[in-house]
Amino acid sequence: MEGSVMSAGAAILVIVVAYVYHRYGRNAPFLPGLPFPAGLHRPFVGVAVEMSTLEGMTRLFVDAADANGMVSFRLLSQPSVAVTRADHVRQVYMATTNRGPTPIIDMHMQAFLGDRSVSLLMRDEWKLHRRLVSRAFQWQNLAAMVPAMASIAETFTNVWRGAATPSIDVFPLLKRLALDTIGRTGFGYDMGALRDAANPMASALDFLVNEINRRCLEQPLHPSSHLYWLPTRTNRRHAEAVSTVRTTLHSIIQARMMSHATSSLRHHDLLEAMLEAASADNSPMDAKTLADNVVTFFFAGSDTTSSAMAYTLFLLATHRDVQAKAVAEIDKVVGQSSPITYEAMQQLPYVSAVLTEALRLYAPAPFTYRHADSDLVLGDHVVPAGTLLALPMWFINRSPLNWGDDAAEFKPERHLAADCDRFAAKDRAYRFVSFSGGPRNCVGMRFAQLEATVLLTTILRQCIVTRPSDAPSVEPTAVGISITPEGGMWLSLTPRAAVSA
Repeated sequence: MEGSVMSAGAAILVIVVAYVYHRYGRNAPFLPGLPFPAGLHRPFVGVAVEMSTLEGMTRLFVDAADANGMVSFRLLSQPSVAVTRADHVRQVYMATTNRGPTPIIDMHMQAFLGDRSVSLLMRDEWKLHRRLVSRAFQWQNLAAMVPAMASIAETFTNVWRGAATPSIDVFPLLKRLALDTIGRTGFGYDMGALRDAANPMASALDFLVNEINRRCLEQPLHPSSHLYWLPTRTNRRHAEAVSTVRTTLHSIIQARMMSHATSSLRHHDLLEAMLEAASADNSPMDAKTLADNVVTFFFAGSDTTSSAMAYTLFLLATHRDVQAKAVAEIDKVVGQSSPITYEAMQQLPYVSAVLTEALRLYAPAPFTYRHADSDLVLGDHVVPAGTLLALPMWFINRSPLNWGDDAAEFKPERHLAADCDRFAAKDRAYRFVSFSGGPRNCVGMRFAQLEATVLLTTILRQCIVTRPSDAPSVEPTAVGISITPEGGMWLSLTPRAAVSA
């Protein structure tokens, strides 16, 4: 009797394991006619391991793709299709704003950003909060932030110039710059990160971003990656870091909400703009929703923006002719001592082209996705509803299908010249998707562009950026929530007067 019970139990276990493997572990092709690189898949996680490195992503999105830049695969157990050609990219972005639930990734993002972040909300909730948050980034609000941006950029330049060594890894300093900028322009708070390398807020944000990468991509199968309640040292540190960020923001937001309700005093920052937008729309935001979105701005500002600015400075340092043209334009528009204004920043087309080209080659966020709400025709293929639609921004931006044979070259002029006939006008914008695209593009895009323009103007009207000959490679290898230089970003800053003397 006991033996038969054990045999029955073993049989049930085998059936359960077989079902789970069949349902979640198999890596079966699902879309006839599209490449499916079976050799890049692993049971239960699909291509997740490949997507943790740039080399792995290249194997998936370039080497395995067909002539039109399409490939099918499974991410975890989710049937997925990636597109890289601009017309297909446009179709995906315009077909749906549904980024869909991605349980593991969303769980880790919510542990940091909260569940009311506009980047994680879906459908009608997303539309409401996106509309309110978008108003905070209207040009009038951005124009009022330029003096603060310029002041912080000046402090950054002085800190860099005062470094004890001829060259420094500027990437950590750029993170602190971004933190100070979003603190001041976000809610009028001086974070003091540029003054203090051990700033608690900067340290907490760094740790939390690294933890998302570790738990989502580096160790996705490790139980402790998902069980935040386990009393491990890392989980305790995670809780402490979240508390550091949230406690700081909560006190500031509560005070501002009270001030907004009882005083006529108004501030020129994103928090004030969101409160005004919510009030005008008769859709008041509670303190948690405000905090979740401010944390999102911090996350984007301290990580992705610093990555973009680091690679822009690198490309200027290694292309002295481009740097000289940017300096000439800055000298003509603002000179070496005139105040930096919003209006002046709109009169720098070459500097803008430099930033765009740097972002094209080094997209800070390598990958995004949507979920197909209904069947979607892409070329000769009908992608079924429910499929994850992958948009590998790094590879879209660099694809010869979109930019021609010189796609890998740094050429700012390509963003100034009259466009070629390779694409219809409606598709051209979707060759460059560093800020994503369609209705769900980066809500802070203009803020990030303005911040970077102010920084470049501040630096280049005083100094020349160079790179030591023995500096380590800046090419990223590991892929996380954002792209970062593997060996740091070692650069030198020399006053222009010293160069011309």
